[in-house]
Amino acid sequence: MVDPVSGANFSQLLNSINRNRSSLQGSLERIASGRKLNQAGTDPAASALSAQLQSDISALTQSVQNVESGTNFVRTADGGLAGIADLVNRGRELAIQSSNGTLNDSQRETLNQEFGQIQSEIDRITGSLQFNDRNLLDGTLGQNADPVNIQAGTGSGPDNQISLNVVESTSTQSLGIANSDVSTAQGALQAVDDFEQASQTLSAARGQVGAVGNRLASTANSLNIQIENLTQSESGLADTDLAEEITNLQQGLLRFETSIRALSSQLQNEQTRSRLLDFTV
Repeated sequence: MVDPVSGANFSQLLNSINRNRSSLQGSLERIASGRKLNQAGTDPAASALSAQLQSDISALTQSVQNVESGTNFVRTADGGLAGIADLVNRGRELAIQSSNGTLNDSQRETLNQEFGQIQSEIDRITGSLQFNDRNLLDGTLGQNADPVNIQAGTGSGPDNQISLNVVESTSTQSLGIANSDVSTAQGALQAVDDFEQASQTLSAARGQVGAVGNRLASTANSLNIQIENLTQSESGLADTDLAEEITNLQQGLLRFETSIRALSSQLQNEQTRSRLLDFTV
């Protein structure tokens, strides 16, 4: 017959061993994963806050990707503007050359052929330059066009958006050079003025595009700083303190070994007691 007191002690030792084993498993999981909030039940409040921080980090990360896409969008538009500006500058050179009184009509006609090709190329770039199937220079990004906004934050309000509607049409018609002609000295003089005005218009447009590009770069930097700060906060909340956890593991191992030795001693005592009872009987 088992002594009730001994049976109770035996049960307590087994419970102690199970608790210590569970504690060791928890420590090993936290060390292996690097996370101390592997289960929501570990710390419900901290787990909820950690989940919210992770959600915010994901949203901000997507916002950074949006801004980077916007930066590429603007960079493409600026490249197109730069190409058209070069064409306008070349057209202005031809107009100045053709306005020179020493040229004859045949020479001016030759210059005018290249001049016409420049006008055609400006219109071709204006009508064809795209980013992800969206035209960039034909006026669809103008102030009065449909809004094209970059979602640069986690909210839905205007403070979380950056407008890309800063590029007006760069067609020859819009620039005022569609009817320019350098086949005559008088026409060439008028073209000089027209192309100078077009050059100024393009410079202003590139300035606006550059300003948006700088804003996007600044926004991306700010968002990355927010992500870094939130990541550090979430890490401090949910990541394992390895030094502390290793200390806990060592202490847990000691407790586990102690409980095992106590159980072993209890079993030996029970065996000795059983043999004595047998001998007495």
